[in-house]
Amino acid sequence: MSEELQSRGMLNKGQVVFRYEYLVIGATNLLALRKAGYIPNRDYGNYGTRKPDRLLVDKNSNNPSVIAVVEDKKNGRFLNRKEIIKTIQQCNDVCQEVGAKIGIITDGSKYIWFNPNQPNEDNIYQDLTTHKSRSYTIITDENDSDLKKPFIIDRKEDQLDLKKLPDSTQETIRTIIELVTVLSSTNSTVKPMIQIDPLPLAKRVWQDIWVATGKSPEKCLYNVVELLIFKFLSDLEVLKEPANFAFLYSLYNNNSNDYVLDYYAKVCRPKIIELFPKGDDGTTVINGTIFVENDRPVLQMATLFRNSIKKFNEFGNEFGSLKNINKDFKTKLYENFLKQSEGLKTLGQYFTPRKVVRAIVQMSGVDHLVKGQKVCDPFCGVGGFVLEPINLYQSLRDNFLPISGSINPKIQFRGYDKGFEKDEERTIILAKANMLIYLADIVSKYNNMTNQFATIFNDVFKLLSQTNLGTLGIILENEEDKYDLIMTNPPYVTSGIRTLKNEIQEKTNLNDFYRINAGGVEGLALEWIIRSLKMGGKAFVIIPDGLLNRLNDKKIRQFLLEECILDAIISLPAKTFFLLLKKLTY
Repeated sequence: MSEELQSRGMLNKGQVVFRYEYLVIGATNLLALRKAGYIPNRDYGNYGTRKPDRLLVDKNSNNPSVIAVVEDKKNGRFLNRKEIIKTIQQCNDVCQEVGAKIGIITDGSKYIWFNPNQPNEDNIYQDLTTHKSRSYTIITDENDSDLKKPFIIDRKEDQLDLKKLPDSTQETIRTIIELVTVLSSTNSTVKPMIQIDPLPLAKRVWQDIWVATGKSPEKCLYNVVELLIFKFLSDLEVLKEPANFAFLYSLYNNNSNDYVLDYYAKVCRPKIIELFPKGDDGTTVINGTIFVENDRPVLQMATLFRNSIKKFNEFGNEFGSLKNINKDFKTKLYENFLKQSEGLKTLGQYFTPRKVVRAIVQMSGVDHLVKGQKVCDPFCGVGGFVLEPINLYQSLRDNFLPISGSINPKIQFRGYDKGFEKDEERTIILAKANMLIYLADIVSKYNNMTNQFATIFNDVFKLLSQTNLGTLGIILENEEDKYDLIMTNPPYVTSGIRTLKNEIQEKTNLNDFYRINAGGVEGLALEWIIRSLKMGGKAFVIIPDGLLNRLNDKKIRQFLLEECILDAIISLPAKTFFLLLKKLTY
C-alpha cells in the first residue's frame, strides 16, 4: 500500500469535494490506487508503476470511475509546443488506462483540457510503454477555441455542499459536471445545450386524442404525458432496446397497429414501471388509460396510438432529442391544458399559475436552507411549489445528485395530495413525472440508478387515500418532524366542510388538534400549516380574501396573529386562478 496514501489519511477516502473525491498525490502508482479502490479494478500491466499527479474520482465501492487526470508540469512552465504535446500524451496514456473522462495538463498558469475518448487523426501517436496507437481531442468551447479554464480545487476540508466551496472551486466543479454530460467519443465541443420545447407537439397529440375519444382535456393530457415520458426516457437512453421508442417505432414496418400497441402494453410500459417502481401509495411516473387500461392494450385505439407515436417521431427528426427539454415547458404544459378544462375539480383547486409560484419561491429564501431542513406543500397538486425551487436553483437540483452510489438529499422536499379514485391520484403521478423531467440531466448521467430515483420521487410526493381528510389527517407532534418552510395554495371551499368536521370530531387526537373551528377548508388548512411549522419556520400561503373579513373566521385570524409574525399580505389581481369561480369539491 502506498506510504503517501497512508501518511495523508487517504486509504479510505480522498478529500471530498461535492460528490467527487480529489487526490493530490504524485508518489502513488496505479497499482496502489487500484488496491485503495480509487480506480477500476483491472490489469494495468506496465502502467502499474505510473504515478499520476492529481485525480478527481467518483468513488463507488463496486465500480469507481475516474473523472479527470491532471498532469502538473514539474518546472512550472510550458517551454514550447513540443513540450505541451509530450505532456498531453503522458497524461492521455494514464487517462486511457484508467478510463478517465477528461485529461488536463497545466504549468500553474496555463490549462489545456482534452478528451481522451475521442479519436483524432491529427493527434495520433505511439505509446512507448505499450506500443499502442493512441490519440486524443482538445476540448473546445462554443467559439471553437481551446478550453483553457483553470482547474482549481483549493478547499482542504471535506465539503459536500457546492455552494459552500470557494468560487474558483465551484467554477471548476461546474465545468466538470458540464463536460461529463456533453463529452463523448464523437464530441469534444462544449456548446450551450439547445433547449427543446415540445409544447407544439403536445398540443397536436392532445388534439388528436381529444377529437378521437371525446375524453376530458385532463384525461387526454395524462396520455400525452405518458407518451412524452416514453420518448423522453428513450432519448435519455434510460430505456433501451427492445423497450425503447426507436425499437417500438421500427415494429410498424412489418406488423399491424394492434401488434405494436400490444407490444407497448406488454414490454415498454412494464419496463418503465420496472425502472421506476410504484411507491407505497401505488403510483409511479405514468398514468394514461386511453391506450392501456389495467395493463391491457385498448386495441380500439391502436390507430390513434400509431398516429401519436408518428408525431413524436417526426418531431424528433425535425427538432432533435427530448433530452434537453426547455425548463419552462413543464408547467406551461399543465397551464395550457388545465385552464381550459370545464370538468376539472380536483386538479383545478390545486393549480397555481407559474408566475405566482415563481414569485413565492423567490421570496421564500428556499435557496438558503441548510442540511436537515424541510420544505412542504401540504396540498401539492402537480407539484409546482415543490419543483420550482429545483428548477430555479442549481444548488437545490444538486441536492439529488448521487454521492458514492446513493442519493441522500440534504434538504427534504415533500408534497401531499389526496384521492380515492384513479382520476384523483393522477395529480401525484403528474408531479412525479414532472420531477423526472426536471432532473433529466442527472437521471441521464446515472441511468443505472432509476430505482433509487423512483424512491426519491415516491418519497417527495405522497398520495393520501386513507381518509377523506388527506393532509388534514396528519398530525406532526414532534418538533423534528415539522417543516422549516411551507409554500402552498390550499383548496378554497365551504361546501362539504361539515363532513370533514364530523370526521375530525370522531377522532380525539384530531379534535384536540383543530381547536379553532374555522369556516372553510382553507381555515382548517391554515391551522394545520401553523401547527406544522417548526419554531422559526416560514409559511407562504395563498388564501381567499374572504378569510380576512368573514365573521366566522375571526378566531383563525386571531390564532394567526397570536402564533405567528405576519410579515406581509399581498393582494393578487382578480382572476389570477383559472378556476377560482368554479364550484369546487374537496
